[in-house]
Amino acid sequence: MTDATIERSIEGRAREDWPRRARCLVALSLCILLSCCGAARQAVEKEAGPATETATEPATETTTAPEAAPAPAAVTVNLSGALAECRNAFPDQIAQAVARASCVIKATELVRPLLPFPELLDRENALRKALAEQVQARAMSLLERNVQIQRLHAQLLDEERSRLPAAPTEASKPPAAVTQWRQSNPESCGRLGGDSGTCY
Repeated sequence: MTDATIERSIEGRAREDWPRRARCLVALSLCILLSCCGAARQAVEKEAGPATETATEPATETTTAPEAAPAPAAVTVNLSGALAECRNAFPDQIAQAVARASCVIKATELVRPLLPFPELLDRENALRKALAEQVQARAMSLLERNVQIQRLHAQLLDEERSRLPAAPTEASKPPAAVTQWRQSNPESCGRLGGDSGTCY
């Protein structure tokens, strides 16, 4: 055999082996991709797990406690930032409805001590949690959930206004986080496309 025939036979084998090598590379790539996705999912679940537990535990404790005293005025609460983190962490409002609601409940817990009647927020968060379970189970549409939250929020604000004159006022101007909560969930949230920063 000459050198030319040996080269041709090697090239022929290389061409025959290429599909097998390509399949191995594809299989290896898929394994790497799956392991990365699994690790990322575990990290997200690890972060969401304690957040869900801590978000539900204080809610049960605080509903039985008497009204909380307002926090000092020096404490600033970034409600919109906390809610933005929830929207970014759980972008799918249907498949991740329960996790997103737990995150929102945890975020609004920051406002609770600043409210004159924190039990109103507790009622809103209880409804939020119940509706999230229905949305995730696909027993309720997201639009219907938004309408119910908006209606309850409006009722709670009316109740707060009716009770405010009877409550002692410590400061004439409420903290920014309280104002943000009061202005949240307007009527536009109950319409199609009502997913803005104030709808939660």
